[in-house]
Amino acid sequence: MARGKVGAVNNLVKLGVKYGPIVYEAVKHGKEPARELAERQVARSNARRRALEHAHHLVDGSVLTVFDGDQRLFVVFNGDTPVASHPASRKKTLQALIEGYDLDKRVRPAPRRRLTPRVRRTGG
Repeated sequence: MARGKVGAVNNLVKLGVKYGPIVYEAVKHGKEPARELAERQVARSNARRRALEHAHHLVDGSVLTVFDGDQRLFVVFNGDTPVASHPASRKKTLQALIEGYDLDKRVRPAPRRRLTPRVRRTGG
């Protein structure tokens, strides 16, 4: 039993010495791009959620997905007037962003369910 544990430890040390630097470099360089990708994905979903939330609070709110280069933006409308974009575009105005897009493809936020207190049913 002890012989098997010693052999396993020796094997682990040999593999650690051989592959340790490679694993260290992979983790060191691979962690940052993976974290950036995850942050971008979260930011995208947050921008869409914020845009739909913004449109929900307007009288006649809707959202249109547009692209500014390779960045996806969500333009919020009140009626036919563009109000804001999520995330905010500093390069272009809202009119320049929606130029050439079909405004019929706007999405209206889903109506929210009203939360009413539930009455518990008692057996009997």
